Amino acid sequence: MRVVKPQISHCLALFEAMSDAGRDHRLTELAARLDCPKSSVQRLLDHLVGEGWVEQDAATGQYRLTLRLAVLGQRYMQSAGIADATQGLLDRVAREVGELVRLTVVDQSQLVWIGSAQGAPAGLLYQPSMGGRIVSYATANGKAWLATLSDEEACAIALGEGLGRANPNVGPKAVATIDALRRDLADVRRLGHATALEEAEAGVAAVAVAIRDPQTGAALGTTSVAGPVVRLPPDRRVAIAGVLGQAAQELARIWPLTRLPAPSLQHRVHP
Repeated sequence: MRVVKPQISHCLALFEAMSDAGRDHRLTELAARLDCPKSSVQRLLDHLVGEGWVEQDAATGQYRLTLRLAVLGQRYMQSAGIADATQGLLDRVAREVGELVRLTVVDQSQLVWIGSAQGAPAGLLYQPSMGGRIVSYATANGKAWLATLSDEEACAIALGEGLGRANPNVGPKAVATIDALRRDLADVRRLGHATALEEAEAGVAAVAVAIRDPQTGAALGTTSVAGPVVRLPPDRRVAIAGVLGQAAQELARIWPLTRLPAPSLQHRVHP
């Protein structure tokens, strides 16, 4: 069967545009996001509906992804041993710090959530969606990763994500300029961990460290602790950073993805 590359690219772009599981999508919205004619997007959607990857709401005419992609992702996670290798460690850290602990993996020019453990007691819980896109310049995880790259690479990624432009997906205190981002990254390299105070979401603080390949030093992913600002004062953030640093070293030793081809981990590492 002859496969045309632009068709594959459009299909993957459509999956990404529809990855917000919290709502359905209109044809006009998807066409605008893909910068494609509505007729082309309509044909692609019709094909994906027929193949079982997308479904259309009979009442509204809007589209959503089926669970087929999620099932494939879950199957891959299980076969790669990611959950088995890392979940116990995440659970242990969550119990120790009493907050939400999360894990990401570097996937080309972005981070992707792959695991979490909730350690906060009943009451005021921070439990965000694990399906949201990580805005690197506005999150502790993102800055921990960007700090492992050169400033040029880090700034290019941040600009591509909307740094310097209005962005509804960041918090009220997110950095807004290249100079501010460079200062933050310098602090991360000096301290060994990243923080974000109401940069991703109002009222939320987070601490993160990078997980580095023991041989190459390249960032494999990040791990973080997040919770309400009132529960994460400066002294507690420093203590949590120490716990995360030890956890990152353990994760690097057992990281299952190092056994798999990783063409996405080719960024030049900042010393």
